[in-house]
Amino acid sequence: MPLFHQLLLAAGSMLLGHSATAQRVEPPTNLRDFSEQRIRHQKTLGFALGGYALANIAIGSIAAPQTTGETRSIHRMNVYWNLVNLGIAGIGLLGARNRGGDETLAQAVREHEKMKQILLLNAGLDMAYVMGGLYLRERANIRPDKADQLRGYGKSIMGQGGFLLAFDLVNYFIFKRQGDKQEMQLISVATVGMGVVLPIK
Repeated sequence: MPLFHQLLLAAGSMLLGHSATAQRVEPPTNLRDFSEQRIRHQKTLGFALGGYALANIAIGSIAAPQTTGETRSIHRMNVYWNLVNLGIAGIGLLGARNRGGDETLAQAVREHEKMKQILLLNAGLDMAYVMGGLYLRERANIRPDKADQLRGYGKSIMGQGGFLLAFDLVNYFIFKRQGDKQEMQLISVATVGMGVVLPIK
């Protein structure tokens, strides 16, 4: 092959390789939408959980002094439990606030998958809460001196755990339905954009 043709093919290969690299580095145009959708959903989760917690704290704080026995224990545990929920919601909102939509594809995919894993882990913990509440309620049968407190705490924890279980599972499926398809489309676009440089003989 003439030297001129070899140089021309080599230059063309270098240009193709440079173009392929550029396509890998530049994120797809809808990557920002994918990231921002997740961040908005995280903020919605935080506000929803925070609002639920504030409502429970307000109701429990008002009702506990006006009731007695098992009912008072239910309201007290609702307050204690939702102080923790409020803290979790606040931390989640701060984390979402500090994130921007300028993530790389790898970062966006990792955060999306991590969010689903967190929700599934939380759902498992929620089931444990429900079982713990059931244990306390049954424990009241052998501790008559603390029956009202144990039964009230148990019912409260079962109710709070049941709510959180539904909350986490619903949001997991929302994340999965909205994000997984878009995630696969982004990965497909990025994969198609990768080039192959062939050696010249």
